[in-house]
Amino acid sequence: MQAASPGSSPALPKLLLYLFAVMLGGALLSAPLFHLGKAAHGWLSTSSMHDVGLVKWLLAEIERAQFTRYFNRAVLVCAIVFIWPFMRCVRLERSLLPAWRPFNTGLKQWAAGFFLAAGLLLALGFIFLKTGAYQLRPDPRWWKLGEPITAALGAGIVEEFFFRGLLLGLLLRTMTETKALLSLTFVFALVHFLKPPEGWQISDAAVTWSSGFLVLKQIAVGFGDVHFLLAEFATLFAVGWVLAKVRMQTGALWAGIGLHGGWVFGLKYFSALTSYTGNWLPWIGANLKVGLMPLCTVLLTGWLATRLLRAR
Repeated sequence: MQAASPGSSPALPKLLLYLFAVMLGGALLSAPLFHLGKAAHGWLSTSSMHDVGLVKWLLAEIERAQFTRYFNRAVLVCAIVFIWPFMRCVRLERSLLPAWRPFNTGLKQWAAGFFLAAGLLLALGFIFLKTGAYQLRPDPRWWKLGEPITAALGAGIVEEFFFRGLLLGLLLRTMTETKALLSLTFVFALVHFLKPPEGWQISDAAVTWSSGFLVLKQIAVGFGDVHFLLAEFATLFAVGWVLAKVRMQTGALWAGIGLHGGWVFGLKYFSALTSYTGNWLPWIGANLKVGLMPLCTVLLTGWLATRLLRAR
């Protein structure tokens, strides 16, 4: 266990300030980015290259991109731009990562986490299909696994290194283990919760310089919806807590990368095959990360994972 260092500057306020700056910057940048995209669409559509494959794909992407997508990209740009001063401010360094484990041991932990998380989540999805909460799409592509696997590997590796590796190591410098785990889990859930509501949009004609702040307002409204807060934020918090506890138990990131990837794979694969049939909140939501049933499944997965890893 990594002991807290009383002499170090607290990192949590700086981390929250970084998140605030990212969201504020995204709100300010989203409208200019939107207008830049529309201007680029007009220029490309009249240029001599509009029939080139890559340009045609880009034109199609810009044409169907709505304002909330520009908001998400603006937030991503700000997160990348502000990460360097944040890293300098809190002294993020490789030494914060847990010690390396032998590849064979790590691979077994990864596989155990991945198949446990994906298996239980897809089993839950099967139950939802049988109860009528979801139905199969007209032409389900059972073997289309490329996107779910890519998303699972990307999210599992990148997010575990950043959240349970660097940020957890950073918080453990100045906090007890319990406070560090709670703080990191709250930040993890908050980051994944800060997105525009599903289905909500601003028409292209209504976009102004302040539209990004309207998106922020809609995000804030989500925290006032008790059903949605319990259904999604609680599940995200449980996911973060399980991943942090597994990281502390194993002293490595392998099992967390597997669990995280398994959940993302199950979520993406099930969403590609099925459609939601109605409002079943707070128990069942529009995807497998929303609802009290997914929350219970995440907690069960964490309980089984800690015992399986301890036995190994």
